[in-house]
Amino acid sequence: MRFVWDRSTVGTTRGLVAMAVAVLLGAALLVAAPGRVDAAGADTVGRTAAKRAPDPAYVVAPGIVFNHPFRGTKKKTKIQRKIIKTVKNVPAGESIRLMTWNFDSPRLAKVFINAHKRGVSVQIIMSRGLAKGQGPGRSYPTLRKALAKGSPDRPKELRSWIRTCSSTCRGKGGAMHDKLMLVSRSGATSWIAMQGSGNFTGAAAVQQFNDWTTITENQPLYDGWMTMWKQAKKDKPAKVLRFTVPSTTTPGSTITSMFAPHKKKVDPALKVLNQVQCAGATNVPGGRTKVRIANAVWGDQRGVKVARKVRALANEGCDVRIVFMMMPLKIRNILRGLPAKQMVYITGATANKFKDRYVHLKGLSVQGNVAGRTDGNAVLSSSENWTKLGWHSDEQNVIFWDDAAMAEKYAGWVDLIYRQAPRSLNNYVPSADPNGRVVPGTEFLGPKDYPFEELELH
Repeated sequence: MRFVWDRSTVGTTRGLVAMAVAVLLGAALLVAAPGRVDAAGADTVGRTAAKRAPDPAYVVAPGIVFNHPFRGTKKKTKIQRKIIKTVKNVPAGESIRLMTWNFDSPRLAKVFINAHKRGVSVQIIMSRGLAKGQGPGRSYPTLRKALAKGSPDRPKELRSWIRTCSSTCRGKGGAMHDKLMLVSRSGATSWIAMQGSGNFTGAAAVQQFNDWTTITENQPLYDGWMTMWKQAKKDKPAKVLRFTVPSTTTPGSTITSMFAPHKKKVDPALKVLNQVQCAGATNVPGGRTKVRIANAVWGDQRGVKVARKVRALANEGCDVRIVFMMMPLKIRNILRGLPAKQMVYITGATANKFKDRYVHLKGLSVQGNVAGRTDGNAVLSSSENWTKLGWHSDEQNVIFWDDAAMAEKYAGWVDLIYRQAPRSLNNYVPSADPNGRVVPGTEFLGPKDYPFEELELH
């Protein structure tokens, strides 16, 4: 038995799950029994195949999760395991669409290859520069070869592949830097949209603090993200795409999606911070609006603008706390005196991008007087650093409005990192400063001599 593709396959009914299981069971029996298979042997093989088959009852939980690179394996790999469980339970006939700046993980590559083999349409876009740098046996060439097998039998739009864009996919410069995944169905859950700060790499789990949000059963949002995906795979400049839809899992909450390049639109961070009032909050102790920021890289005039807004909010009485990875001296001076800590652990005498650990989140949370509500909540989760490069690159920014549970969780995670971070603005580690050499005509310093540039700026 084999799965037969047609143009109406993706998004078909849950009856396809039974067909997919039957295909896997039949294949397993054929492999295990070139001659006869006795009843006991068939039963064993059948149980094994069923165990590996997607679970039609599996539910993809919405919300936000974080990994912790200092803790045990389960906490390090929390985001990876969320992704893996989702992909493993995608049945034949469904689709996975993925964009990531970097894909470099044998474990994750195997999961996506297995999905393709069982009849899932898997399409991946990755940064061209990193893809070119991967030699034989690495994830990009491995996926390219494996996903090509069997794809010619499918309709063109449902073939599996991994490819790159010239620079940005939807702009004229910058980088393809999104970190998101769209899944038509996994188990009993449909219209799954996932995104966050982590790439599909081992480093994302063992070196970096990252976040990952999941939105489920929200067809308007899913369709909007698919519009972005269809634009991206054309590798041509596209119009700015921003929209807001109601949440389908958190009553009263709305979700704003903002895809870079941003052109002349408002900065996603300022979209939230410009709506903050520091006094009169009714959902936090003391009535002071709580602002928690975890953004890896602040740079250029863009980072200055965000820093000045954060400073103004602190001066107005907001309860502000910041964790970051790196920022130039001018921005550090703007924030001087605020509760801000650098989460970078240098494991040796000098910085080493293959060993050191650092915050890689790119977002913030607000609890209190925000967006016209004294009991408001907002969370910005994204792939985007607050730099000029981020502004012009392919990036996703998602704002969750009035999701109290998510805001509480995000603020708590920033506070945890803040408590564990080893450095303040006053003892900023020089080896983690992007100041290799002066860029002509600007007071900012470039990262060309900086050993972290490859990872932290992206």
